[in-house]
Amino acid sequence: MKKLYENKSLIFVVILLIVFLIIAVFQANSVTPKDKATGHVSMIVYGDDQERWENMREGAYLVCSEQNANLSMMTTLSENDPEEQKEIIERELEDGADALIIAPCNSSVIKEFIDGKHLRIPVVYLETVENASFTDINIATDDYAMGYALGEEIVANESDIVTVAIVSENTDRDSVSLREQGLRNAIEGRVGKIINWSRKEYGTGANTRTFIQRAIVSEATDVIITFDNSVTDALLDALVNLNQTSKIYSISTSNKAVYYLYNNEIRALEYPDEFSMGYLAAMYALDQTNASRKFAHKKIEYRMVRKENMYDKDNQTLLFPFVD
Repeated sequence: MKKLYENKSLIFVVILLIVFLIIAVFQANSVTPKDKATGHVSMIVYGDDQERWENMREGAYLVCSEQNANLSMMTTLSENDPEEQKEIIERELEDGADALIIAPCNSSVIKEFIDGKHLRIPVVYLETVENASFTDINIATDDYAMGYALGEEIVANESDIVTVAIVSENTDRDSVSLREQGLRNAIEGRVGKIINWSRKEYGTGANTRTFIQRAIVSEATDVIITFDNSVTDALLDALVNLNQTSKIYSISTSNKAVYYLYNNEIRALEYPDEFSMGYLAAMYALDQTNASRKFAHKKIEYRMVRKENMYDKDNQTLLFPFVD
């Protein structure tokens, strides 16, 4: 009888050990997202100025930190070299990236390169890609509408005999070409004269600032229009170098553009919500199904900001997202 009792006790102890072991294994495999990394997201952008991408990076980082994913941002030495950007993408894939967030320096070239890879990981574009398929993920503002709205702003605030210069640069990016197209459609026949300033006319071997300087001294104009950060900054530097001023209307998110807006040298600055762009890009990169369900109808906001309204609550949040 005693032996039977001891055997039952032993069996009971063994069963308890097995139960504890099963529980331990289950807990080890059920680690919460905060305890276990969910992947590596590689954010690949153009140009070597990391500050230019800070708002987007912060938005993406917020999502990645919440889901305990790793985020890395890779820049290029040149702003307009698709071959360099392709090399970085290739390297990130070889290093085991689980998702790519790409701001293509050349929309069609980078899109074709990615399509040729037949990747099985999420790829999110941080720029408009006009020939995108229904499976591509584009996180961008309505660039045509932005350009058109900027044109309407010029028509509303300038005389109908004003001479307008359009700086046509970086048009290999679909976002820029759509902004320019929208603006042209808005002002055509509603201003006095439209002048086109392009690298082709003012020196293919020159950098952006130099060719803009050549254009400024070659043709008199009342208003100058730019469509992205680097060209806006180059225009501002060119005017300083020439000790000149002009009425500037711009689409840009650079710190320099905001500073010149405050000084009233930029008359109107159209400013897209890049923090939300980065946030949504990371959401789609990490969980496309969930992101599609929650954010399918969300549009990236942009605002027309002038000196007199730049400190309105909503504009201040957009212009200075990390200032308490």
